[in-house]
Amino acid sequence: MARIIASVFAESREQVVRKAAVAAMAGADWLELRLDRWPAGQDLAATIAAVRLPVLVACRPPEEGGHFRGTHGERRELLSAALEAGAQGIDVEGSETWMPPVGRTRIKLRIRSFHSFTGVPKELAEIRDRLHAHPGSIAKIVVTAHDLADAAPVLDLLQTTDQEAQPTIAFAMGRTAWPTRVLSAVLGSPFVYGRIDDGTEATAPGQMTVELLAGLYRVHELGPTTSIYGLLGNPALQSVGPWLHNRAFRRLGVDGIYLPFETSRPEAVLAMLPKRLLRGLSVTSPHKGTMVDVCHRLGDEAAACEAVNTLVCEAHGQLVGHLTDIVGVQRALHDAAVQVSATRTAVVFGTGGAARAAAFALKSLGFATTMLGRSVEPLRPFAQRHGVQLGSLSERVLGDLRPAVVVNATPVGSAGREGEERLVPGWQPAAGTTVLDMVYRPAWTKLLRDAAAAGATVVPGLAMFLHQAAAQLRLFTGKDLPIAMLQGCLAGVGAGKAPPADSA
Repeated sequence: MARIIASVFAESREQVVRKAAVAAMAGADWLELRLDRWPAGQDLAATIAAVRLPVLVACRPPEEGGHFRGTHGERRELLSAALEAGAQGIDVEGSETWMPPVGRTRIKLRIRSFHSFTGVPKELAEIRDRLHAHPGSIAKIVVTAHDLADAAPVLDLLQTTDQEAQPTIAFAMGRTAWPTRVLSAVLGSPFVYGRIDDGTEATAPGQMTVELLAGLYRVHELGPTTSIYGLLGNPALQSVGPWLHNRAFRRLGVDGIYLPFETSRPEAVLAMLPKRLLRGLSVTSPHKGTMVDVCHRLGDEAAACEAVNTLVCEAHGQLVGHLTDIVGVQRALHDAAVQVSATRTAVVFGTGGAARAAAFALKSLGFATTMLGRSVEPLRPFAQRHGVQLGSLSERVLGDLRPAVVVNATPVGSAGREGEERLVPGWQPAAGTTVLDMVYRPAWTKLLRDAAAAGATVVPGLAMFLHQAAAQLRLFTGKDLPIAMLQGCLAGVGAGKAPPADSA
């Protein structure tokens, strides 16, 4: 099982002691002191003596991604002094010919590291072997992935490394690549690095907090039998799916890990994940349509909508695609006590996979359903098969239709986009209209706030999300959790409350 190294730029005794205490409480097993900025003349021995975790020391110059401005000899002297002061581990670059002798030190951990800040070298296995040419050391290989799919060679390396013979830490840096840190623990890496807390500067791009590593992602418990799940999307990092599924797995006693796989190349990410451990994936925008082609079989609703939001990995590598968005929409509207009638009109904003799911759900409930978009031509075969009308997204069309139910199935209004958006800024629903926004972060979008102010019944996207996630969890594990328990899994992650009655 992997251990967690909390990394911090050491700048003063008080700072190090304070951060070390936080790291220990969060679940760290080691503290890495990056000595790049350590002030000359400060008492390093007293600092290390005050830390209750075993201390690993490293010191990197700018060309190695660090901040140390001294000479090569001065760096060696600083590292040697740290070991003599009680540090139990040292990390030096693979190109470094020097390693301090055991002698007067208590050294237990030697790491020889390689960093690539521009990409992923092809010869990772050769680099690993070169690092292991120094007896008694752990190899550490850190590369930069500009898209998560670029990290495929890192996972290949870990899967082909004998950790008993050649203990190796390997992961990719980068905004979307941090899941490789957690996957490395599944694939046998002896250590995982993290930053101490949100208030601590990361010592490398993409470092997660120790609290997340030890808590939500349970890296201490991951191992060769851990099942892998995740979310394919672009974006995906803002999803609450990891919070829901990882906490649900714990409640159900499932040895599984669920990670956000943000990528513009979903097929490549799917191909790089270890097939012997991959059990299922959620799929979100914009990949719901494109991932249909990777499936060996589709569920009836996924086939009807030509979209998937769930991939289940069956025996012999068979991928089965499902679309739980449909049940999510239906049950969210049912919970809101929406009256169903063939004489009532429903409207869906959008033309993608989520929009097709929403239209199928509404048509199945008995509504006369119209899909509205900027360009609806690609939807015509779907609309003809299922008796759905098409129209342009405009105030005039909405005024003519006077819908009883409106579903926003676009990402407009979601967190991270510019400003507070509305697809049709000048349109307001009539009092008594039901408005469901499939966006769930933020919980209360501008569309919902405006609809509530106009007297409409609003259904937050979280309601739909929870119902589709419950169906997804059943497909992944064969087990159920009540909706209330699933909602409890999102405690503390901004599930959101209803806006005040007078909100605008």
